[in-house]
Amino acid sequence: MAFTFVQITDHHLGAREDTLMHGYNPAQALRAVLRHIAEHEQFDFLVSTGDLVDRADSYHTFCQLFQLRPAAAAPGPALVTIEGLRDCPMYFLPGNHDDRENFYAHLFSRTTPPDTLMHVAFQHKGIQFLCLDWGPGGVAKAHPEMIAFLESSLSTGLPCVIFTHHHLVPTGDPFMDSFLPIPEEAQAFWKMVEQNQKHVLGIFSGHAHVTYETVAAGIPTYGLRSTSYQFATLKNEVVRLLQAPHYRVVTIDQGTITARIVETEI
Repeated sequence: MAFTFVQITDHHLGAREDTLMHGYNPAQALRAVLRHIAEHEQFDFLVSTGDLVDRADSYHTFCQLFQLRPAAAAPGPALVTIEGLRDCPMYFLPGNHDDRENFYAHLFSRTTPPDTLMHVAFQHKGIQFLCLDWGPGGVAKAHPEMIAFLESSLSTGLPCVIFTHHHLVPTGDPFMDSFLPIPEEAQAFWKMVEQNQKHVLGIFSGHAHVTYETVAAGIPTYGLRSTSYQFATLKNEVVRLLQAPHYRVVTIDQGTITARIVETEI
C-alpha cells in the first residue's frame, strides 16, 4: 500500500522562540517550513532526523512550539500541533546537539537511561523503519550496539528504510565531511547494508545541513538541508549561509521510493 512521509532536519532551536543564532531565528524558519507542509502536503507522518535543539536547555521551548504530546517511548510517534498541523504523528531522532537525557525526558513519557543510544525500529504499512544513533559527537561513530541492532533488524527480511542523523556519504564540503565516520567504522555499516541490499529501500540523513541525493552500496541515499542556517567552506573558512530551508516528501509504493524536495520561503 502506497504512503507518504515528510522529512525535516536540524532545527537547532534556542532557549526561547525569539532566540537568534548568528542573527538567524531558527524557530521562525521552522514555523515557516511546517506551515508550508500543512498547507501543501498530504502524508502519513513527519520525521525529524535530529539536532532538534542547539543546547540542552532548549527542549521546553521545543515542546511548547510543537504543542507536543509525548509518545510512550522512542522514536514515537509523538503528536504535534503547530501551524495548521493538528495532532500530527511525528518521529524524532537525536542528533549530536541533542543531549540524550533531556531528549528522552521531554519527548517520551517512559523513563530511559540518559546515556542510551537510540537504536529503535517502527513499522508502517509493511515497511520497517530503522532509527540508528551514531552517537552524540560531531563525528559519526559505529558503536557495536548499533551494528548489532542493524544486523538483527535486517535479518527479519522486511523491506526497510534507514534513518540516521549523521550523514554517511561525502558532500564535497571539507568541513562537513570531516564528520564522516572513519573508513573502518563506515565499512562495517556499508558491508551489512550491501549484503541486504534487496531489503533496504533508502537511507535518509541530516547533520550536513545540505541537500543531496546519491546511490551508495546500491542504496538510494539522501541528505537534507537544515531548517536552520546552512554551511559552506570558502577559502578554508567555514561560513553560514541564509539559504531557504528544504523539506523532503517521500512516497513508498510497492517497494519503490520516490522523493521530491520542496524549498520554502521564510
